[in-house]
Amino acid sequence: MAQWEILNNDATTRVFKLSGRWGVESAEELHQAFLQAVDGSVLLQVDMEAVEDVDLSFFQIICGAFKTMEEGRMQFVKIPEHIISKADRMGFLPRHSSGIFGKGVQE
Repeated sequence: MAQWEILNNDATTRVFKLSGRWGVESAEELHQAFLQAVDGSVLLQVDMEAVEDVDLSFFQIICGAFKTMEEGRMQFVKIPEHIISKADRMGFLPRHSSGIFGKGVQE
């Protein structure tokens, strides 16, 4: 089951915590969640530590959200190795032209 919450919603940083399985069946929910979480005036940290599984729709939505943010205003944090591996296979790592995980990534 896919879940999300907004933590540490202060004047400078907003933590957007994702958990569970994010696939095509939850794509609209993820899109709406990003619309609520994105605020161009604060740094958005997308915490993926509790994400169990994703599919292509997940990467498409986070890529779209990333591209709407001002440069340096979104960071992906605590990315599990299985997400990195899938991102690599699907072309979303820095060595690929659309790679987003190399831009603003924090361990």
